[in-house]
Amino acid sequence: MRSQAFFLFLYWLCFTGWSQSQLTLSVDNDLYFKTDYYYSSGLFLSHGKEIQKDSSRLERHFSEWKLGQMIYNPSKRYATELESLDYPFSGYLFLRHQKEKIILNKRGYQYTIELGVSGDASLAKAAQNLYHEWILNLPPLSWTAAMPQQFHLGVGGNYFQSLALGDYLALVPDVRGTLSTYQTRAALRLGLVVGSTAKIPFDFSPLLNAQKGWGLYVAWQQEYVAHDFPLEGGLFNDAAVFTMQPNRGRDRLECGAVVHNRDWKIQASYYSSSQDTPGQRHPRHKYLNIQISRFF
Repeated sequence: MRSQAFFLFLYWLCFTGWSQSQLTLSVDNDLYFKTDYYYSSGLFLSHGKEIQKDSSRLERHFSEWKLGQMIYNPSKRYATELESLDYPFSGYLFLRHQKEKIILNKRGYQYTIELGVSGDASLAKAAQNLYHEWILNLPPLSWTAAMPQQFHLGVGGNYFQSLALGDYLALVPDVRGTLSTYQTRAALRLGLVVGSTAKIPFDFSPLLNAQKGWGLYVAWQQEYVAHDFPLEGGLFNDAAVFTMQPNRGRDRLECGAVVHNRDWKIQASYYSSSQDTPGQRHPRHKYLNIQISRFF
């Protein structure tokens, strides 16, 4: 309970220390496709503001805090024998701070630092079973041989370039990487954005779209994963009871739509990911992200 209280206090301190500019609720879930396995769900609350605008160079600077929880489970989620599991049970609770610099809405940088905790302190088991019992009217999941409690620290970065192909069309390549005790990875993503929305990756600051507009996008990402705690456990200990060999090379297809005005932004994104581990029973995993932002 102490670690959960620490995260809530730290997030409250960061949130109240800034004048309000945007508040975003983002939810990942695969239940829309009648599945409930692997990366099963994610819940994220973020608050950010524009901290600097350089009119002479047309640079914009943003700062954001994000509190999030992610939950993973096997396809046979009620199994109690290790031989039946094709993915470990795992949960992760984190607080992330990120800063962004956008230049002419044509290129940008993003830097992040993250503190998190896995295991019981992530509240993942309690949250998932509460949802299954009270909302879905289903039995609680077994959480057999779940990943252990451990604190995590990480940093990350992202760079994108927007290449205009017309007034309403742009090619948006970006490179990103994360160095963390939770997940260490490097990725290359190539996206196509259509519409009047800002021609940037859809996971950059919502404040870039605080005006009337719309957009569609499709993207393909290829990544290399050097370390994956939800599958292989800790870098510096072997406390995990059950682990699986991760696939180092992975790909992901994503597409989405967004509408926004001066007060609100609503975004929906579809993801289809390749296998995280060769032991998965299903060749790909699909989930949907729904994101709602309120501008102040």
